[in-house]
Amino acid sequence: MVRTKNKRVAGVSKLDHRVTVQLKEWAGLSGFYGYKDMDLAQVLELLNTEGWKTEVDSSDPSARVLIMLKDETVRKGKFVLDEKGRALKLH
Repeated sequence: MVRTKNKRVAGVSKLDHRVTVQLKEWAGLSGFYGYKDMDLAQVLELLNTEGWKTEVDSSDPSARVLIMLKDETVRKGKFVLDEKGRALKLH
């Protein structure tokens, strides 16, 4: 018998990974250092300093919405799962 992973759990971990990668990219653009080896919670903690406010909306299990604000700088991103369980970025 072949065992398969639960696609929903695998999809959520894919979404969280894509969110972490996006937040690390934004950390680099914002002048932060030392973020490359951090996990999602640590990156969020880092990005909520120096006047930045970062939010990750994970209320929908098949999507993540990111917003990063500081003064007039606004960064937004949205990731969703497609029908094959892939995490895709919407612009």
